Amino acid sequence: MIVPALVLAAAALVVGGAGVLALCHRLPRNRVLGVRTVWTMGSVDAFRRANRAAAPAFVGAGVAGLVGAGAALAAATTAAGVTMIVLGALALVGLLGAGGVVGARFADAEEAEHEALMALPATPCTAGAPEEPAPADDCAPATGVCGGTCAICPRSQAGA
Repeated sequence: MIVPALVLAAAALVVGGAGVLALCHRLPRNRVLGVRTVWTMGSVDAFRRANRAAAPAFVGAGVAGLVGAGAALAAATTAAGVTMIVLGALALVGLLGAGGVVGARFADAEEAEHEALMALPATPCTAGAPEEPAPADDCAPATGVCGGTCAICPRSQAGA
């Protein structure tokens, strides 16, 4: 009972430690820990952002694994200890998978946004150019459906 509990505790510490490092943007891009997709492995910034999105689930997985290992060591019977190890391992793997899905979706959204921005036509910078004044009357033309008499039309207040 002690060896499986120690293995679960060690796995929980690795996963939780990776989650804490990802929360602090200190998890280095690597081929072992974290969310590893084509997009996240393409740049350090994408790797850090995707793993930061997945970090709460990683930390939760580590905590769940440690709680399962501790409960297994404290269990009075072998059956209860095995149950705690299995539940702790399932929680660890489930939360780890959920974090991976969240991070991968975050990376996919970042990639789609990047591709959409790259597809936009190049436009000149208009930061210093004065804006064109807005038209004085934004209401529908008088020949439209309301003819300027709607309650929300500025012409209806002007004539009153």
